[in-house]
Amino acid sequence: MWNELLKSKLRFFSNDSAFGQRSALVATCLFASSAAVAAEPRQTIDINGEAVKYNLSTSLWTTHFNPRPEHNNTQRFLGIERYGDNFVTRPLQQRFERLAEADPMLGIAHFRNSFDQSTIFAYAGFTQAIWQRESWQARVKVGAGFIHGYRNEFQDKIPFNSFGTAPAAIPSLTLHYQRFNGEMILFGTSGVMLNVGYSF
Repeated sequence: MWNELLKSKLRFFSNDSAFGQRSALVATCLFASSAAVAAEPRQTIDINGEAVKYNLSTSLWTTHFNPRPEHNNTQRFLGIERYGDNFVTRPLQQRFERLAEADPMLGIAHFRNSFDQSTIFAYAGFTQAIWQRESWQARVKVGAGFIHGYRNEFQDKIPFNSFGTAPAAIPSLTLHYQRFNGEMILFGTSGVMLNVGYSF
């Protein structure tokens, strides 16, 4: 209805006169501005019908695919994620249509790495719901950023870590029940970690 009304007004003003042309231009600009306001980026994600902005998680269990005596399986992971539009992921969503429906996020986590060293991972990425039933929802997630903490004789255990900070990308699968969730994280070819979390 509003589109037809706008078109009729533009036809009325769009004549050969300068006033008519300026009026049509102003009306078009006002309509475009109101459409931009209506399309404000999402600042939360939908988890089982509830708007969620943050997720807090901690580690529960870890295993290495090729375990060695020096490997640490107690990560003491503590991480927080913020969901919604952000300046890091926005250019990717604008460029790639497939990411338009994905939910952007930012995150930071502290944990003990495989060699029991204090490590920080700061990242941005996307999460996407792939299944939902009643109070349950499954999501896939990919976070990419920088990891810092592999030092001394273990500095070369991850690629591109010449200066102590290396790029990293971590995929995961999360199963939500209401506001609680369990997450399976694949850290490269090294192993798997299971986390539990709470969204709010």
